[in-house]
Amino acid sequence: MRRDAQKAADFAARHRVPFVTTDANALIAREDVDAVYIATPPAMHVEYALAVCAARKPCLVEKPVGRSDVECARVVDAFAQAGVPLWVSYYRRHLPKFRKVKELLDSGRIGRVVSIDYRLSKPAKDDAWRLEPGSSGGGRFYDLGGHVLDLLDDWFGPLALTGSAVSNVIPGHETEDAVALTFTTDAGAIGSAQWNFAAAENVDELVIDGLFGRIRLEGMSVAGAVLVELSNAAAVRSAGNVVARAVAQVRARVNLPVRERLRFAAEPLPYQALFESIARDVRASRPASPVSALRTSRLQNAALREYYGGRSDAFWQAPERYASLRARASRRATNDKTYVLSEEQVAFFNANGYLGPLRCDADWKKLVVPVSKGRNLHLSEPEVFDVCTHPSVVNRVAQLMGRPDISLFKSRFVVKLAGHNEEVAWHQDVGTTNGGYYSDGRPVPTISCWLALDRVNSANGAVQAIPGSQRVLTGDYRKKIRAELVERGDLTGADLAKAVTFDLEPGEFYIFHSWILHGSEANDSPGRRAGLNMRYAARGDECEADSVYIPLECATTKRPDADSRPSVALRARST
Repeated sequence: MRRDAQKAADFAARHRVPFVTTDANALIAREDVDAVYIATPPAMHVEYALAVCAARKPCLVEKPVGRSDVECARVVDAFAQAGVPLWVSYYRRHLPKFRKVKELLDSGRIGRVVSIDYRLSKPAKDDAWRLEPGSSGGGRFYDLGGHVLDLLDDWFGPLALTGSAVSNVIPGHETEDAVALTFTTDAGAIGSAQWNFAAAENVDELVIDGLFGRIRLEGMSVAGAVLVELSNAAAVRSAGNVVARAVAQVRARVNLPVRERLRFAAEPLPYQALFESIARDVRASRPASPVSALRTSRLQNAALREYYGGRSDAFWQAPERYASLRARASRRATNDKTYVLSEEQVAFFNANGYLGPLRCDADWKKLVVPVSKGRNLHLSEPEVFDVCTHPSVVNRVAQLMGRPDISLFKSRFVVKLAGHNEEVAWHQDVGTTNGGYYSDGRPVPTISCWLALDRVNSANGAVQAIPGSQRVLTGDYRKKIRAELVERGDLTGADLAKAVTFDLEPGEFYIFHSWILHGSEANDSPGRRAGLNMRYAARGDECEADSVYIPLECATTKRPDADSRPSVALRARST
């Protein structure tokens, strides 16, 4: 079964499966289906698992079992009460590499385990539904972290969480990017584990230290080596025969520890060992026990609880509770009431379509400016996001929109290098990629901020704008910089004579209605001219499917009617 009928049919053809459906219940109800494997995103696990349980069929469910330990417990309890077998797809514990580690630990070869340390680092990436708590229950830690925690549970028994720290640094999503936790085992060993999904490079290292030696391995890779290092005394003590003892004694005299590298090849079918174990259990009528998976779920959820503002309810519906970068930015803007525009400033903007220069109090000097262009870097670089959401910027934008709830949806570095001879034609930022259109075809009005990162003036191609021109959509405005407004006579010399130049010092910015007619000359100076353009829409005006809208609650002096928008006359100007 798959929700996409075409993909389901393709899979069936490749694997010679005779029955294909998009209805899970139709598959579960078939008499020739003996057991069910649920491999959907976690949001569907509970519904499907309970249906399988009601049909009294053995079930294998992907991890995590649910979006929270509450959902996980609901599934586990239902199967236990019905007496129906349930397994969770933590397959690594069944593979040769990790069974060998368990054998080494049980043998006492490295002595009593004293400490356990794990570290996983991966560069950030777009993981689609895995970064949407409503679908996945969390981020990449919630998706992947259970694998190693399940191994540790298998090797050491239940882990007791003693502390955790969680953070989010990638603005493009609201889930956890880095998680650190500490724990203890029943035998008294202490442990620490760290997952970083916004790292510069890949790291995967698990170190288990005992009184006599240590074990090193990659915790996520199903292949690779297991390195056993024994102290000199431990090597002599554990030597299996006279020759081995003699060799160990010689190495001990020159202080050479004993190292053994156990190699494991890649598994062509990593899940097969788990499936075979399940088949043996079913045939022997042995009860399945998902209790360890429930323990892992509870440990992960306990580590994440504070970050998500609680996980016992539908927390994914209340992202304002999170400790994410987005939520922190919104709370910061709401609480900072120091950037209040005067009535005269608001009136000036409403009449002329621009306001400035104003000072940006964000740490804009930390921005790494691209050589030429950089679009929507606020979704991937926290320094850019911090500038785009700083109260000195967004609170003023919100006041000019006349409402506290706005959305950041676009950013762009605009760079003209020294001697750059390209002009930016007169245009209005309207429609596609600039806010989009309402369902009735009207373009959505938005507000932009142009922040100077260098000194900006007429010599190096500063932005120029025609006051009041935001009130009329001029010429073939949908073509933006390709509208040829001057060439076609839509703009006259008299119009251009009214233009003002946005001269700026580094760290200053102008706010302008995105529909104001604006353009810029070439950079004839010997220096760079760089700026950051940031664009905002009123909440409720999220009309572009390809844009990521980041909601912000801002401190304002007024909350208007729900239909309040930046005003503009929606008519084309005749030529």
